[in-house]
Amino acid sequence: MIDNQPAADAPTHQSKKIPIRERSVRVGDVIVINGHGVNHISLKQRFVEGGYQSRQTPHFLLFTRETEPKTILVHNFASEELDADIKHYITLELKPLGLLTGVQRFGEILAGIVGSFFPQNVRRAWSYFGANTLQRFLVFLSTVTTPPYPDYTSIGSFSTQYQRICELCVGDTFLDAGCESGFLPLLIAERIPFMTRVVGMDIRPDMFDIVGGFARERQLINVEYIQTDLLAEDFSKLGQFDTVTAIGVLEHFAEAEMYRVLVNLLSVTARRLIIIVPYEQEPELVYGHLQLFTSEKLETLGKWCIQHWKGAGKMWLEQCVGGLLLVERVKQ
Repeated sequence: MIDNQPAADAPTHQSKKIPIRERSVRVGDVIVINGHGVNHISLKQRFVEGGYQSRQTPHFLLFTRETEPKTILVHNFASEELDADIKHYITLELKPLGLLTGVQRFGEILAGIVGSFFPQNVRRAWSYFGANTLQRFLVFLSTVTTPPYPDYTSIGSFSTQYQRICELCVGDTFLDAGCESGFLPLLIAERIPFMTRVVGMDIRPDMFDIVGGFARERQLINVEYIQTDLLAEDFSKLGQFDTVTAIGVLEHFAEAEMYRVLVNLLSVTARRLIIIVPYEQEPELVYGHLQLFTSEKLETLGKWCIQHWKGAGKMWLEQCVGGLLLVERVKQ
């Protein structure tokens, strides 16, 4: 069920009425400020007078100087824009400025932006982030087609992939391996109501409490989240699942580790394993990508999976905002 109404306690404050210090947070060595509704001309002048150099993008003002605090980042996202597309704008606009030095810095900047909406209640801020993101996924998935990146940035791109996964999903048990924020299990449970078990697993449980709350609110009692490592030796203890997905996962592993991950994924796949990877010109280090994929490489992995199943499988390869590989067990 899609609810197009905003949360009853959604933030309605006018940012310009709140002092800067009350909507700023420090993450690492960067101070992040919620600048929505602020006069950016006067704000820029104020920081320049303090010895800062300024650079501006559509969503950010970046101030830097030699003395502490050395780096201040001001964003202009409104509360209704507090969703996963912020990740896209961080990479698109801040990477060229040299602010993103790796995965940790990317995570710090994202946490700072989200936290700047409610500096005294970070969990509340992440709850809005999750609720807004889930709502946009539901809206996209209710349409006939979902425009892919770059027209709808991160959420639209993942929606395109999720839509295809819903079409390819079989059986009544589902595992999303490396589920990150955990939205896909919620969407699968809503769109395929006969599912008896829907699991999201990831090594980092950062959003599990929040998305688990969304599942309870929607009475999706078949959804659960499990923290574990894709390289764990006891990975098969998760059980067997008719459909297993690994979306944007394999590129985070070096090649030797990737095959260990595949062995684990194949061990819990009862019927279909669906893998999606990006096709990039170079690994996106900001996201922690360690290797590149092509359609030829993905096809090779598919053949390897079938060999691992001792030939008892078949495969399908297609484009889906990157490469999609489906490997299916066949009875002998």
